[in-house]
Amino acid sequence: MSKDKRPQDSDSPIEKLRIQRTNLSQAEFAVHCGIPLRTYQRWISGETEAKLTPQQWKTLMQVLNVQSVDEIPDNFASS
Repeated sequence: MSKDKRPQDSDSPIEKLRIQRTNLSQAEFAVHCGIPLRTYQRWISGETEAKLTPQQWKTLMQVLNVQSVDEIPDNFASS
């Protein structure tokens, strides 16, 4: 049995969505969305602000099965 490497204790709203709506690790999620893993990690830690291209937004919404941009948090970082 493989261990789920997805952190479960993050306060990041986008991390919570990733964990709730996918079975993807951070690395898999980042690759699917066309985002370098370290960049994604900086976003969720609050080191940098998320700046996605239109294609990355579309893909992120598809991967998270989001129907409206209103479901995406304004800030990806932990509170």
